[in-house]
Amino acid sequence: MNPRKITSGVCVSLLLILGIQFLNPTAASAGCRDYPESITPACEAQNMAEEKARQIAEQATRQAREDQAAIDNAKRDAADRAATQAADSALAPDDCSRSTNRYAQNCIDAATERARLQNEAINAAEVAATKAADSKLAADDCSRSTNRLVQSCVDAAVEKARAENEAKDVANVAATKAADALLAPDDCSRSTNKFVKSCVDAAVAKAAAENAAIQRADQAAEISKSVEFAQDYCSKPENKLAQQCASLATAKVAAEKLAPLKPSPSPSPKSSAKAKSSPSPSPKSSAKAKASPTPTVSATSKAKSTPTAKPSPSKK
Repeated sequence: MNPRKITSGVCVSLLLILGIQFLNPTAASAGCRDYPESITPACEAQNMAEEKARQIAEQATRQAREDQAAIDNAKRDAADRAATQAADSALAPDDCSRSTNRYAQNCIDAATERARLQNEAINAAEVAATKAADSKLAADDCSRSTNRLVQSCVDAAVEKARAENEAKDVANVAATKAADALLAPDDCSRSTNKFVKSCVDAAVAKAAAENAAIQRADQAAEISKSVEFAQDYCSKPENKLAQQCASLATAKVAAEKLAPLKPSPSPSPKSSAKAKSSPSPSPKSSAKAKASPTPTVSATSKAKSTPTAKPSPSKK
């Protein structure tokens, strides 16, 4: 299949998905896979477009794989034929190992005789081994090959199987009761609650949620593969001018324009605190500013003591 046709199908599916999701952002963001949004006209259109795109991408991928497998098979067949011809050239013309002599009558007869002799040898060895084993057992032992269909041995085998089955059943019942004793009476894991309505509803809801999650994951993976394939194809210089690549680029530009504007990031508390605290002086600097016009105690005492004259020795 032509790669351009494959890429065209993939790009068409991508355009359908992008057109639905970005031209109708309400339906895309509401969860169109969930009820009740899934029954709205917009979601129905989106789901149909996504399913169609998935089918187109799956068909294109399957066709590409089939084409590649056909190419690989042709190469493998050519290599096998070359190897066969090389092997035949090393053998004699009447050699039965040659590929051209497989259906020759003398080769068929030789192969048949060889297989007959091999089977006879295997049967003789098995008979000898069985006789040797029987000779070591008692005449009425049920393990002897000659006593397998004796009624007493058949009855003994049936009784043995019945006893083993009963022992297994008793052990299973005891294990189940022991496990139930560790659980609450209304626990859905108890063997007695398997068919309770609430437990059945819970199991059904759980299975539905798991299936929905698996389907969403599969669809996302398929769309991702399709996008990757289209981007890889359109990234090549010789394919950038192709119509499907131009349509894909136009859809991406339209999606970017229709995307809601992101709000500007608000300042962090740390930066706000820094912005508020920058004009106000720190407590240490405020204390220094207020204390600077006030004379200290030592400075006042020095100022008062300077004009005081010391008493002279004559007054004393």
